[in-house]
Amino acid sequence: MSNSYLPLVHRHLRYAVTFSFASLWMLAISCLAGAMAADTEPVSLKYKFQANQSLHFEYAQDMTFLSKKRQFQEQIKSQTSADKHLRVISVDADGNALIEPVIDRVRMVSSKDGEPEMKFDSLEVAKDPETCPPAFRGIMATVGKPMVQIKFSPRGKVLSANGINGGTNAAKGLENDPSLNFLIVLPEQPIKVGDTWKDDFEVNVQIDKTLKQGIKLRREYRLANVDGPRAEIELKMGTITPINSPEIDLQISSRIMSGTIVFDHQKGQIVSRDVKVDREVINALGDASLVHTVMIQRERSVANPKLAKRDSK
Repeated sequence: MSNSYLPLVHRHLRYAVTFSFASLWMLAISCLAGAMAADTEPVSLKYKFQANQSLHFEYAQDMTFLSKKRQFQEQIKSQTSADKHLRVISVDADGNALIEPVIDRVRMVSSKDGEPEMKFDSLEVAKDPETCPPAFRGIMATVGKPMVQIKFSPRGKVLSANGINGGTNAAKGLENDPSLNFLIVLPEQPIKVGDTWKDDFEVNVQIDKTLKQGIKLRREYRLANVDGPRAEIELKMGTITPINSPEIDLQISSRIMSGTIVFDHQKGQIVSRDVKVDREVINALGDASLVHTVMIQRERSVANPKLAKRDSK
């Protein structure tokens, strides 16, 4: 049972290396935003990508899986940080942008009760690939080169995805699983503070070795505040399809996130994302069992490292 968790940790990294978030709002701010909603001007939220543009991000994720079953207890932890960027290849007349996401560097530490800690730094491994632990070789293969080219609408919807450098499966995943979209889907019309919009989508869960089932999820966004160019957006997620099986609940538990996104509505870019998962599932591993998943993701837009280094000279 314990070995089954390591692939989960690595899959979470792959999802998340496709970009992430986590924070709480003070009640006073929420109340103030609600009171101001009627008086604020509508704001148009859409991406404004430019051809040959590079957008750089720093990402961090902390994850803990705690599993209990009668006298058995096991805890698995992982800490991941990544430097990455989006390269905008082209933008058409309708604002649809063709984008390549690239992971520039990944650092990861994972630990499991009673076993030695595993560490991975793609920069160090690149100097001597033979030192790469087997568990991280799949991740290492994605560092430093684009795996997909994705066409996004100005509202952040995936229009198409093509695999490159062996990324065919990743491209199919992006087209078939909206939860892998690393951009948030923005509203079609201008909105005011306090307004909400929804993004419904379906993901597949495994019923047995051959049978899958579609589960509908919903992301609900709320424009919490606008301060100059900064639009603060609250995110809540939930299930639309009733979940009556703890095994299915466990499969989707790490996708049910809540948090905050800051979006620059003048530049049309995400500034930061902070999201969190904190979910317990009972009896997913049999009677009297519990699995507690806690995951915190943080992402920040940063200056182009090459330009920053040049400007500092």
